[in-house]
Amino acid sequence: MRVLRAIEELLKDRRPDQRQVDTALVCQRMHVEGEQARDEVAEAMSELLDDGCVVGKSLRGDNKALDVTVTAITERGRQLLWR
Repeated sequence: MRVLRAIEELLKDRRPDQRQVDTALVCQRMHVEGEQARDEVAEAMSELLDDGCVVGKSLRGDNKALDVTVTAITERGRQLLWR
């Protein structure tokens, strides 16, 4: 939920021509550092993508999400935020 909220804030703050948010930006917004934190955020973002809560793409390798880029939050994701 915290990751989805950070994505929402970042997308809202971006100009229309910059409407994508990646793992590094979400980590920065959440004030988390380190490889483990980045891996956890990337995995959470990948799960949101797989669950249909966000629109974007995932870069995978070594059996984990390496980087996720999100371009929008879906209606399903918005419903999750409103809870």
